[in-house]
Amino acid sequence: MKNIKKITVIGLGLIGGSLALSLKNTGEDFIITGYDIEGEAMNIAKYRNIIDVVAIDYKEAVTDADLIIIATPLSKIIEVVEHIKGYLKKGAIITDVGSAKEKIVKRVSEILPEGVFFIGGHPMAGSENEGVLSATPELFRNTFYILTPTDTTITEPLVTLHSLFTKIGAKVISINPKEHDENVALISHLPHILSTNLVDMIDDKQKKMKNLFKLCAGGFRDMTRIAAANIKMWLDISLENKDELIKSIDDYIKYLIKFKNNLKKENSESIKKHYIKAQKARINLPKYIEKDISKLYELRVAIPDKAGVLSEITLAISSHGINIEDISIFHSTEFSDGGILKVLIQGEDASKITKEAIEKAGYEVSVKKVLSE
Repeated sequence: MKNIKKITVIGLGLIGGSLALSLKNTGEDFIITGYDIEGEAMNIAKYRNIIDVVAIDYKEAVTDADLIIIATPLSKIIEVVEHIKGYLKKGAIITDVGSAKEKIVKRVSEILPEGVFFIGGHPMAGSENEGVLSATPELFRNTFYILTPTDTTITEPLVTLHSLFTKIGAKVISINPKEHDENVALISHLPHILSTNLVDMIDDKQKKMKNLFKLCAGGFRDMTRIAAANIKMWLDISLENKDELIKSIDDYIKYLIKFKNNLKKENSESIKKHYIKAQKARINLPKYIEKDISKLYELRVAIPDKAGVLSEITLAISSHGINIEDISIFHSTEFSDGGILKVLIQGEDASKITKEAIEKAGYEVSVKKVLSE
């Protein structure tokens, strides 16, 4: 795993500021430099001890940095990479926090010089509050932090980021960029579109039905709370992930049409089945389970020293919905052409699924309980 000492955060808003705070709270001896086009944001970050160093420009911000986290709005990520690409030292790792990945990963990979590593990132955390004043080290605790490696991703940077973001309390999973965009379009982006369009419709209707907004109850308020979110951010997201979002909207319309037709036919049985199915699915949404070391299983995999191996294994695991609690690599005298990958998984059933997934990917794996009976 790469030794990280100097970290630069570009974009000191809620996410960037919270990441800097979280990393400082790990107890590691990091030196964190911050840069933002808004001088006030940097001043506040320094005053709150969120960062150690205030950079005056992009060059000063990234020169000699081991890790650069781009926490700007989605539409600015490529612009930032263009600014910093000439000042990056060999071996530097770059990641971002954008909530759409496929296009970003492709563009950045084309821009960066050889010897610099980019792995897309997406912390699925947020708040109704904005800006560095709202930054908190607890923002990522127990939330999913998605990394989006590709077939060409080098092992060491991926392990480094996985370990780093696990230390801040996040549940780190790896998904390829396309699958990431498909998933978030359905579970994050589409709900926002539904929310804003419902509010838009009710706002138009209330021009004739004067008491409409006054009568809005809990259900309407709950569903439309996210409509008040950051407009600039959601404009960027909508345009960046438009292809997957359009597919999701089309699929949703099919479900609405099916429901509408059942209403027209007064097909009470189909409507009842719909409600039962939805209720059951909602009740069974995954719930966070506190980590219990007595239920941790260690899987060891012999891996060759070549690009894409770790990505292949982590993607194989994540495709089964399994969360990797920790991941590390160490060299072994018994395996001179590579190393040993150690993966920690919570729960016996999950460890069995993980073992099968790794074996299916073509690797030998051994499993043992961390705490033996």
